[in-house]
Amino acid sequence: ADSSPQELTHFLGNLLGIAHVSAADGKLFLTSLGAWKVPFVPVEDGQFRSLGNKESPEPIATLALLTPKESGRFLAMASGTRTMKQIPSWRAWLQIGLTAFVLLSMASIVFYAPFWLVAGLRKKRRRPAERAIRVWPLAAVLSLLAIVAIFIWLPDDVSTLGHLTVWSGGICLATVAFALSAIASAVALWRSRGQAVRPGVHRYSTVVTVALLIAAAYLAWWGVIGVRTWA
Repeated sequence: ADSSPQELTHFLGNLLGIAHVSAADGKLFLTSLGAWKVPFVPVEDGQFRSLGNKESPEPIATLALLTPKESGRFLAMASGTRTMKQIPSWRAWLQIGLTAFVLLSMASIVFYAPFWLVAGLRKKRRRPAERAIRVWPLAAVLSLLAIVAIFIWLPDDVSTLGHLTVWSGGICLATVAFALSAIASAVALWRSRGQAVRPGVHRYSTVVTVALLIAAAYLAWWGVIGVRTWA
């Protein structure tokens, strides 16, 4: 079957789909990315309708508390098109914290990249041992940006991902390049021990390398690294 961009980005739902549900005054309040304490009033049999839009509140139930199972407690929204499972608060905050850590680390790599390149052109500031621990993190982030660019320029006919094309092949190669660059960054950092590397550069490189390895492990867990959409 042909793969769609939504299926390829399904792993994002585990991060961006985190929501907090609370109860007060006979109502449920849902807080998620882009929505703050959206109120839901009970209808019947554990079903609730949204009052998020005050001018035009939902006329029918759009949220339902499902019967608890051995695997946990679940909540369904929008006629079953989205199902959420209750998880411990510490796990939710850990996911949010790690996601923020990884995103901020990657953003910092892009921000500092121009300064790295300019500094490398100055003879007095050339340090061979620092070169690798700067280049590999940048290569990893550029690989991710390449994937984003592919999805932006992807033709409207998403069936191109169901065959080996420049688009599907590019996604596969870019994900592999990201994972290899993250590993190479860790290897370069380990090899830099005892060499002429400034403490601040070493600490920063350690932080961003850890972030890249976390991202690579997460993507590998979801089967994104080396994904072959045409298979």
